[in-house]
Amino acid sequence: MTNGSKKSKNAVDYSVMFPTPPYYFPRRFLLVILGFLGLAFAYLVRVLISTCITDMSEQYGWDSTFKGILLSSFFMGYVATQLLAQFFNERFGGKRTLLVGLTLSIASTLLIPVAAKSKGAVVAIRIFTGLTQGITFPTLNWLISRWFPSSQRSSSAASIWSGVYIGTIFIDFVAPIILDYLSWQATFYIFGGSGLIWSILWLIFIRDHPKDVPIGIHPNEVAFIAYNEEQGSTETSPLLTNNAEDDFFSPNGASFNQENRASAKEEPELPFPVVLKALLTSRGLLALLYYNLVTSWGFYLLLMWYPTYLFSLLGYNKGTLYAFYNAVPYMLSFVIGNGSGLLADKLLAKGVRKIFIRKGFGIVASIVPGIFLFLAAFLKDATPSAKIIFLTIVICCNGFNAGGTQMVTLDLSPRYAGITMGITNTVATIPGILGPLIAGILLEAFNGSWDQIFSMSAAFYISGGIVWVLLAKCDKVI
Repeated sequence: MTNGSKKSKNAVDYSVMFPTPPYYFPRRFLLVILGFLGLAFAYLVRVLISTCITDMSEQYGWDSTFKGILLSSFFMGYVATQLLAQFFNERFGGKRTLLVGLTLSIASTLLIPVAAKSKGAVVAIRIFTGLTQGITFPTLNWLISRWFPSSQRSSSAASIWSGVYIGTIFIDFVAPIILDYLSWQATFYIFGGSGLIWSILWLIFIRDHPKDVPIGIHPNEVAFIAYNEEQGSTETSPLLTNNAEDDFFSPNGASFNQENRASAKEEPELPFPVVLKALLTSRGLLALLYYNLVTSWGFYLLLMWYPTYLFSLLGYNKGTLYAFYNAVPYMLSFVIGNGSGLLADKLLAKGVRKIFIRKGFGIVASIVPGIFLFLAAFLKDATPSAKIIFLTIVICCNGFNAGGTQMVTLDLSPRYAGITMGITNTVATIPGILGPLIAGILLEAFNGSWDQIFSMSAAFYISGGIVWVLLAKCDKVI
């Protein structure tokens, strides 16, 4: 098919083909809202300890090595449940899996103030927090592949994933102010307790498929998702199994009646080993695994240690100015993440090849951070303000992955997106364990110098960009 024909097909006005009443709220965007909030709370409880760890260390006399162990302990649990998520999703459904896992993860945060009196207890709680949160991204991918047509997945997924940045922004900005007026213990009680509100909303409004939402969905929205999915994919959308008795008709004659649905039943799920073998022998997934492995090193390192680095530059970790410096990189990441998802969908609609889009965003998200980390490490005369700018650029560039590498997990296997995300997140969590831990050891060994940490991370970032541009693929595997 030529680019011209692609443009023609994508130029179809679906609002005319599948009209809905004025002011109708598309039910599929319930998942955008609550998925976004779920990820925001997931990152609230993940990152909160990195903002409070300076005060906690002063109270309990922790050195940098133990701080590294504590900051990495979350990921020790997180890595264990990535691939198990697919089993839970198929057995219990994505709604229940995320509800139970994320609720337990949020609730465990309430135990930190008491557990912090014992090194072993606080590490154990953080491992449990990660263990129960490990199902989050694979389960959201499982739900996204069922709730959204292929033409809206980049922008919808980017909006959901941007909850990562909002959660981090909120913690980085609000927690230092709470520390200034209350205590580090209060931050865990406030954020842990408020997160349970999300659990109630998720329980009420979310189902495994949008056709089952309790507040009702218009038949033409179901038809639109199914029709659009069939235009962009050879696999059948699960939404075609709608229980409604009436046919769906659009003004131009497109219809989805009982006979169509009977002939368009979903094929049986392939066994997990078959799917796993197909994915692990795919060049596209192997390139993505390497990219995630090396770029996640820098991402998780800064996610957990950046507040401490700011403290080393500024000499304080409380108040509005510190909160602003702490939060602004993730504010920019939020804007870039949503913008790159929207831009990716628009470029696809204009006929730009998907691989060019995925590679382009991936290069920016890896090469640029590598350059600025090298500058932070080797420009000895750089002022604290300059170093803050360098690190802000490093962190915010991660947002470009929302239109690039993060979407490849859905590109490679729309139907088994939960498994794909489970594999990639398992590999990406390894640097989450090792990065904060090794950073603590290096800080202790080099008297608080960050140069070795930044130069190592820079080399990883740049190698990821090189491998990505040479080997990346996003063709459907299975």
